[in-house]
Amino acid sequence: MIKNIFLNHKGKATIAAREHCTYLEASSIGILYNSEEFSTEVITKLEELLKSDKKDVARMGYTDKPSEEKLIFSKKDISGTGTVKKDNLSFFINQTFDFLISLDTSENINYKYVLALSKATCKVGFETEKYYDLLQLSLKMDDSKPKAVANIVRYLKMIQ
Repeated sequence: MIKNIFLNHKGKATIAAREHCTYLEASSIGILYNSEEFSTEVITKLEELLKSDKKDVARMGYTDKPSEEKLIFSKKDISGTGTVKKDNLSFFINQTFDFLISLDTSENINYKYVLALSKATCKVGFETEKYYDLLQLSLKMDDSKPKAVANIVRYLKMIQ
């Protein structure tokens, strides 16, 4: 309930003016993904692609099942009042990434909450009605997931 209230308020606030950054100028990129939808192989290839362009990359995955893995969070890691209980997740949220790539189409409220809290300058992801207010750049996902992820990087490189 409280998360929904926050998201309704936060979504509108993220439309406000943001700093502008190009892909060439970007030094740090975060990857927030749903591990139920996107395989480790796809995420690893994306991370390697970004690192080949000399970008610092951090990633955090979401899963429906509780996980002890440091780079994965679940609904148990966020209280009903919205308190983030996992240190690694809190650290990820507070990073000021130049770009945050969001890879989720399930529209899970806990995932959406983390996306809304992120301090990233520019949030990029797949077009869904629930994420419209949270993303500065949203793309349709018509292709296979690996190709769609590669397309995100292709479009990021076009930002000037």
